[in-house]
Amino acid sequence: MRYLELGPLHVSEMALGAMYFGTKTPKETAETLIDTYVEAGGNFIDTSNNYAFWVEGGHAGDSEAMLGEWLAVSPYRNRMVVATKVGARPRTAGGALEDAEGLSRPTINRAVDESLSRLRRDHIDLLYAHIDDRTTPLEETLAGFDDVVRSGKVRAIGCSNYAAWRLDRARQISLQHGYPFYVCAQLRHSYYQPRWMAQFGYRSLMGERGGWGIEEGVTTDHLDYFHANRDCRLVAYSPLLQGGYANSDRLAPQYRTPENENRRQTLASVAEKANVTVNQLVLTWMLHGSRPAIPIVAASNQHQLLENLESCEIGLSAEFLNQVDQAW
Repeated sequence: MRYLELGPLHVSEMALGAMYFGTKTPKETAETLIDTYVEAGGNFIDTSNNYAFWVEGGHAGDSEAMLGEWLAVSPYRNRMVVATKVGARPRTAGGALEDAEGLSRPTINRAVDESLSRLRRDHIDLLYAHIDDRTTPLEETLAGFDDVVRSGKVRAIGCSNYAAWRLDRARQISLQHGYPFYVCAQLRHSYYQPRWMAQFGYRSLMGERGGWGIEEGVTTDHLDYFHANRDCRLVAYSPLLQGGYANSDRLAPQYRTPENENRRQTLASVAEKANVTVNQLVLTWMLHGSRPAIPIVAASNQHQLLENLESCEIGLSAEFLNQVDQAW
């Protein structure tokens, strides 16, 4: 597995998503998945301080707590790059995203201490602004991130679910004030592209969107920004669309378009010729295509994870990659 730079961090080219660790994914299964990922060369684990409060019986912070238990006893503890997020944790027990904590300076400082306690670490490698809190000035949010970086509690920062112009504006503010820069943006991104209205629907002040709630999908503006600013990388969540490539019945309505049917046919043809699964082809395209990204993969069992991890070792010809790129 290759390693890439995210600011001061060296991360594996594929991240492991821990959203449901400690809730839908039992502790024993989660530990097996982490061990399998690490043994394959992975070191980049993604969680959040609000995972997974929406699961029945789950609470915000369950994922961090489960990872903290693993980190406390794992011989791999010091090689792991742990990313977590702040901003979308409900302020009250039983609350929802309408009651999200936001990204004020005091909130960031408090949330970091709480995450460190759950993770059982003295620092967070990568801290994301989980949502774009339009009710708090970017200057205040970045001042909060500056606090936790200067204190040594956080090594690098990123943002998630930001529009491209907001990402650019934030990085300009960092330049003006000497604050740390967002080194990456985590966005919904895959090979299939959603209907236009699902991606550019209504947005409220807290970042809610028609069709996907708070989630921000990749746009051409994002891709142009990453291409022009190589010190800021795209980290892609939901790269396999929750099983939508392997099982069309699971594909969300936003992706049921004639254009994606054409893309499906291209994927099926190239995957057969290259002797890989469609999931592996999508991930390989994301790793090595013309607009690369770091995919965050999730799995409910070891077999699924191994299939995904094998994508890092697949060497597709330039001809095959071009076919997939051109259909995109």
